[in-house]
Amino acid sequence: VRAVALTLFLQALAETMGPNLLRLKGIVAVAEAPDTPAVVHGVQHVFHPMRWLDAWPDGTRQSRLVLIGKRLSTGWVEALLETIEDEVAQVSGQ
Repeated sequence: VRAVALTLFLQALAETMGPNLLRLKGIVAVAEAPDTPAVVHGVQHVFHPMRWLDAWPDGTRQSRLVLIGKRLSTGWVEALLETIEDEVAQVSGQ
């Protein structure tokens, strides 16, 4: 995931899900920094700044997000991220 797409995704989640997003935690492979994953954490509409790990904790370079909430659709969340990633790729010309 490109860093800008991740930021836009988290903002969109916070704005659209708000109080229904009880918790989001995860470790994300960011395209611009493949060796140093980003750690994300948020509750409702409040997200902490991304933190960066020095290395992947278990060697598996795969993004993992856990969302806990009310009326959350896995398909909708996945489609939101995919749509944002596609838009970022189009704007950047890639």
